[in-house]
Amino acid sequence: MITDRAGALSGDDEQRIQRSFDRLTDESGLQMFVVYVETFDGLDGQTWADETATASGLGTDDILLAVALEDRSFGISVTDELDLTDDQLDDVRQNDIRPALSDEDWAGAAIAGADGYREAATGSGGGSATPWVVGGIAVVGAGAAGWWVLRRRARAGQAGAAGPDGQPVDELAGLSLDELDKRASQALVEIDDALKTSEQELGFAQAQFGTEATTEFGELLAAATTKVAEAFTLRQRLDDSEPETEQQVRAMTRQIIVTCREVSDALDAQAEAFDQLRDLHARVPQVLDETARRAAEVGQRLPTARAQLEQLALGYPVAALASVSGNPDHAERLLTAAREAVAAGQASVQGDDRSAAVAQARAAEDAVAQAAKLLDAVAGAKDELATAGRRIGTAIESVSLDIADADRLAPSDPAIGAASGVAQQAVTAGRSVTGGQGDPLAVLRQLAEAETALDDLLAPVRAAADEAERARAALAETLGRVASQVQAIADFIETRRGAVGTEARTRLSEAARHLAQGQSLASSDPAAALDAVRRAAELSRQAQRLAERDVQEWERQQSAARGGGGDLTSMILGGILINQMGRGGGVFGGGGGFGGGRRTGGGFGGGRRSPGSFGGGGTRGRRGGGGRF
Repeated sequence: MITDRAGALSGDDEQRIQRSFDRLTDESGLQMFVVYVETFDGLDGQTWADETATASGLGTDDILLAVALEDRSFGISVTDELDLTDDQLDDVRQNDIRPALSDEDWAGAAIAGADGYREAATGSGGGSATPWVVGGIAVVGAGAAGWWVLRRRARAGQAGAAGPDGQPVDELAGLSLDELDKRASQALVEIDDALKTSEQELGFAQAQFGTEATTEFGELLAAATTKVAEAFTLRQRLDDSEPETEQQVRAMTRQIIVTCREVSDALDAQAEAFDQLRDLHARVPQVLDETARRAAEVGQRLPTARAQLEQLALGYPVAALASVSGNPDHAERLLTAAREAVAAGQASVQGDDRSAAVAQARAAEDAVAQAAKLLDAVAGAKDELATAGRRIGTAIESVSLDIADADRLAPSDPAIGAASGVAQQAVTAGRSVTGGQGDPLAVLRQLAEAETALDDLLAPVRAAADEAERARAALAETLGRVASQVQAIADFIETRRGAVGTEARTRLSEAARHLAQGQSLASSDPAAALDAVRRAAELSRQAQRLAERDVQEWERQQSAARGGGGDLTSMILGGILINQMGRGGGVFGGGGGFGGGRRTGGGFGGGRRSPGSFGGGGTRGRRGGGGRF
């Protein structure tokens, strides 16, 4: 895969490089990428190459060569697991690549590198590997400095390793606990992203063909979501305060990885059928036109959303609007990126490159869908804040009953008396929120927390029947609030999933599970249901804090290292990647669809977007080298 952003190559050069890369893949199973840029923006060559390879999810058998013409610097990045020794890598770097670069033979450096790696791999007994079905490469620039991401499709059918007896070898058995933990976390993030993209793809298909034609895919996705939720539950158990033995940790992390793989494989099995259903390759001109119209429709909502936020800001503090205050700007950037993707896709159609057009169409669809969700969240905040203000009266009444029960049932209990005092303060704060002023959401949380604390202390002294009745009443108020809270955090994570890691996703998954448990128990056991819903509220708050932390750190890193964001940065933050196709093409080369993600750019699938899947190249140590020339 070749990316030339420095004008280093001619068309003939690219063809010669591609032939050498193809031979490398065919004979050794290795895949090589080369990127030519003007500058590494102050980074040394290997650091730049390592960051690009990690961000791109390049895997165990991938080799990246990066060349900065203006800096006269280069870098090579491979994983520690690549089946070439350091001496072999150094030999190719020093004797094949560097001399060509010194002569400013840019194409010759890539060709010499590919030939050197091929000879090293086949000469060291590496043999030939299963040929890779290559879909394409994408380079995304974000900000003035430029952040480059390379993507390519993984093996079409990657079999497990076999031992001397021909039986499969358990690749997880010899891994350390730290490595298992990393792979489990990476697997959860990848499959969670894939499920979210799959939900969007299914939504597009349902809008086009109706729910009946997509029933099988919907059922499959529902089953996959359930299994992934079970994996997140295991992750939560590993993260909680109760320690597990080493054997338990190993078993649980292994189960997470296996579950994610099974889900990915199940989705992969329906990939071709789903792609045939949507048939984007044939319909891409219409899809691009439809997406452009949809982008215009969503764009018309921006002034309304901004006006809503301005109006809300008159009555509520900044903290009450923090989760949605940036949504209109984020949505506008996504819509700009979507329009650019549509234009690029239409140009690809004119150039008879349907595969590239499909990739652009998918990226545009995803960007518009995320923009709409962001604006929906603004409208939802308005309703939620208004509802919160009205619900304060109900909450005050409920807490006041708790205070009365405390005075009646345990007037001399010091712990209950102290909790009753805190609850009274919450009631006072609630009564002070009048005329739409203040922060009703914060007051509502204060009342809920005070009620929870007092309820916990009163539980032993309340009659079972009375407690059940009160739980039912409290549940009626709490359930809707927590459901809205969980949905808000889910929207926040989904629209920023490019930055959010496994901890926040785990808390959110567990919050959703406890919420569902509470809903199912509401009629039969309201007390247990209330406990489950309150646990869901606690977990969702943790998810929000962790997600906001991840996004802030991601934005800080992008600002510090890359000089700013831009429309494509918003797409990356949202987990959207535009793919420009190399060799391969066809529906599977078009950036995704239904399946396990063995394709670039997502689509309906299991998220296996690189051979370093479930803790692959992006989570392992890297090596290679570089220097000046």
